[in-house]
Amino acid sequence: MVLRDGRTCHLRPIHPDDDARLARFHSQLSAETIYFRFVAPYPELSERDISRFVNVDFHDRVALVATEGGELIAVARFDRLNPRDAEVAFVVRDDHQSRGLGAVLLEHLAAAAWEVGLRRFVAEVLPNNRRMLATFREAGYVISRRKTRHPPPQRRCSASGRPVSTAARRGPWNGCSIRSGSP
Repeated sequence: MVLRDGRTCHLRPIHPDDDARLARFHSQLSAETIYFRFVAPYPELSERDISRFVNVDFHDRVALVATEGGELIAVARFDRLNPRDAEVAFVVRDDHQSRGLGAVLLEHLAAAAWEVGLRRFVAEVLPNNRRMLATFREAGYVISRRKTRHPPPQRRCSASGRPVSTAARRGPWNGCSIRSGSP
């Protein structure tokens, strides 16, 4: 696919044999990018995490990867929470951010979610993760904020709206709830 900057990458489903590529991908992320994705420091993925991330059923758990030269440059996924909702998350390698990958990944995940009966995404996004919030906002999600009682108190964001996916446009997609907390 051609991205905003005119460069190309390949989008495909994740495979179990992506385990070493996923570990290498994660090791190339900055501490800030890791924190934005996991809402915690996470310098290294455990073997258990890697296995969970690369082994998906493509119904309740879907993961897509963007590659360039055979290396992972982005990972996007959703995990079904109930018959209509799924948690969505994606991370783009630092040197490939601001190329439009997040928006493309969100659109493809929305299409896959629609095909398996999902109608809403939920996610946690830190308020200072402006790029991620902008990706959701540009896709039509409305962002709102609230405080939580969890120690320490955190600000949270919620978003709702229609994803840009053509699959989602076929029916009454109920949007997205994006929660965002700050440390």
